[in-house]
Amino acid sequence: MDRIPFKAGDELTFHVTLCSDSYGHTPAATIQGVVSITADTTTVDYTIPWDGVLNAVPEGSIMVFYTPPPSDGSEPPTSESAIVRYSRRQPGDIVCGPDS
Repeated sequence: MDRIPFKAGDELTFHVTLCSDSYGHTPAATIQGVVSITADTTTVDYTIPWDGVLNAVPEGSIMVFYTPPPSDGSEPPTSESAIVRYSRRQPGDIVCGPDS
């Protein structure tokens, strides 16, 4: 995520769903991860875990959205979802792993 202002002390919750199809209709794994912001920034990274998430299917799609902290103590807003196609298949129909 880039160009969105966050303040030190903010916590973002990333919601990730790995699907076994390209359109995000068949969930295979889900995870939530919290990133604590340590300094004012406009760039935040979250790494999707391999075990239990990225290794769940050889190809499909990944859908991600995040919830930032609410500014007034109310229910947190939700970002727009992003979806990307995902494949661990290499030429020759070889499925790669975490080290290949």
